[in-house]
Amino acid sequence: MGNCCSDDHGGQSAVGGTVASLQNLAGGSNDIVDHFLKSRGYHVLFTQIELSLSATNLRDRDVLSKSDPMAVLYVKGRDGTLDEIGRTEVVLNSLNPLWITKHTIAYHFEVVQSLVFRVYDVDTV
Repeated sequence: MGNCCSDDHGGQSAVGGTVASLQNLAGGSNDIVDHFLKSRGYHVLFTQIELSLSATNLRDRDVLSKSDPMAVLYVKGRDGTLDEIGRTEVVLNSLNPLWITKHTIAYHFEVVQSLVFRVYDVDTV
């Protein structure tokens, strides 16, 4: 695994890793939208997809070591607001992180779903 700051299976207790990342769009507000559309005679087609995140050639933002990156996943609403649906663990001293945390979301066919990915350098000092 390398560079992970957790020795738990799956990295679920790593710095920044949350249980909320496992309970995102997979079954939340999509049930309500599906019910609304079905009540109007529409049949919504969707499937669950799993996202695995990695990054390459990040900028080094630390002085004495390499950056400690964490990725945060947002869904963009119609009004432009960003709602967080998951985050990864922090990978220590890496400019090419491969995060362990996977995110399962509902992909709706023929519906625009804007996702925003942001990478942060986490400093614990």
